Amino acid sequence: MSKYDRENDNMFLNPIQDSKKKSIVESVTDIIIGFAMYLPINFFILPMFAADIANQELMGFLQITAIFTMVAFVRKYTIRRWFSKMRF
Repeated sequence: MSKYDRENDNMFLNPIQDSKKKSIVESVTDIIIGFAMYLPINFFILPMFAADIANQELMGFLQITAIFTMVAFVRKYTIRRWFSKMRF
């Protein structure tokens, strides 16, 4: 068995465990980045849907929800991948 095979076997036998410190730092980073992202998004997106909000139209609410959900997914995925590559 080559060294490469042993390293890959170990990768599957011992799952990577996040440290508590890494989890806390990731969560705080996610909150800070999310806050910084949503301020301008609220400023630009919500006025575009002002009439839909005032008329309480369901499609407007669904569109706003879809935009915020996509942004949150991309943010969370990017931060998770970034932290999975970091070593603590």
